[in-house]
Amino acid sequence: MPFRLQQIDPDSKFCQHLQLPFLERCYPRELVGEVLSQCQAWEKRERKLSQLVMVYYVMALSLFRQYNVTDVFAHLCRGLEWLWPDSHLALPTGGALTARRASLGSIVMRRLFRQCCRPLATERTKGAFAFGLRLMAIDSTLDEVPDSPTNALHFGRLTSGKSQSPYPQVRCMYLAEVGTHAIVDALFARCKASEQSMAWALLRSLHEGMLLLADRNFPSINWLTAVEHQGAHLLCRLKAGIFTQRSCTLADGSYLVNLRPKGKNQPPLTVRIIEYRLEPSVARELADLPTSRTSDRANPSKVHRLVTTLLDPQQAPALDLICLYHERWEIELAIKEMKIHQRLSPQPLRSKTPEFIYQELYGLVMAHYAIRAWMHEAALQGDLDPDRLSFTHALQTLDTAFYEFSVATKEELPRQQERLLADLRNPKKLLSPRRLRFCPRVVKGVSSAFYRQQDKYHSVCFKNTTFRDIILI
Repeated sequence: MPFRLQQIDPDSKFCQHLQLPFLERCYPRELVGEVLSQCQAWEKRERKLSQLVMVYYVMALSLFRQYNVTDVFAHLCRGLEWLWPDSHLALPTGGALTARRASLGSIVMRRLFRQCCRPLATERTKGAFAFGLRLMAIDSTLDEVPDSPTNALHFGRLTSGKSQSPYPQVRCMYLAEVGTHAIVDALFARCKASEQSMAWALLRSLHEGMLLLADRNFPSINWLTAVEHQGAHLLCRLKAGIFTQRSCTLADGSYLVNLRPKGKNQPPLTVRIIEYRLEPSVARELADLPTSRTSDRANPSKVHRLVTTLLDPQQAPALDLICLYHERWEIELAIKEMKIHQRLSPQPLRSKTPEFIYQELYGLVMAHYAIRAWMHEAALQGDLDPDRLSFTHALQTLDTAFYEFSVATKEELPRQQERLLADLRNPKKLLSPRRLRFCPRVVKGVSSAFYRQQDKYHSVCFKNTTFRDIILI
């Protein structure tokens, strides 16, 4: 069956023919239109650009980080531009794109993210469930933003003085589905915002039948109680010296602790503590590894502690929970996918104002979710664990799909989508099964020999004067 190109009426508007099925499958045009109507964000006049197209353009800003803002739009339009009847078509300028982004705002992106980004895993998804519970993980990271006065004032820097951060930073808190790496909730704030305070807001997305994995910075009596009130269960690392008053020792060596939340009429909470050590020979080998700080060296006698609300050792044995906790690192890999592979860090974000930063961050997370949704569907069709599919290969494959989808007719789209899913699970591009690793905390990059830019290092600009004019011999 021959491949058919879409036919374009010479009197058509460009923005109405710009099709992006790769993104529209997760964020349908009808739903985007409803959100624009709810936020009263529609444009007054539709020309080459419309607010509907701008929503997808904001997502694409993080997919093609190697291009500037005008080239990103040209990259999206390269297929349609080739088919367009007018060979002298002029694409929107950078000023037009910025003006449309300003009128769009960040509320539309945030509301669309909250409505569309939901857990993807089904019962067929490998590695997404344990003990009949959906695995979720929570963590935060810092992202650098351009060093504009408004960004510096709004987001701030983590450090000041001689060691101040080179760029202002934004604190990003994420809740991810472990099995698929899909970010289902996010919160953004100034860099010095408390992780613990932000974690309270993300409890809104926890439901019955979920098991939340978290690091040791998050557990507190009231937070544990709040997680249980959401109907979810918890498994997280625990600091030494807290929750030590055991009330009952269980058959597998773990023990129960009764906690009393702060506040009136709060019933006591019972949690289960698991303590374990590494096998001495392995711990000694880890202790010999070079690390950046002495405190990071493994102590053969160090006790590792976990806290969980799964109280039945028959349902959740201690050894299984200890091995399961390693799944928490999947959210670290999801953050790495966004920052390193998708956004090409260590480059800062693009936007010069806080409103644009929030808009860009939601577009970043939504684009990552769309990629992971395609990867999850491809893994299901191939009966594979989603961890086996390469994220970087998916980025390259989907880049080609933007062009192919834009030139094909609507009747061709199902066949194009099946071909895309087959390419995503290409056997030659599959990753090896995940292995258990022990990694000390070290700094991979060395410090620069150059001075860090400070206020005293200003560039000089002379109007109507060349460099030759200011030379004295």
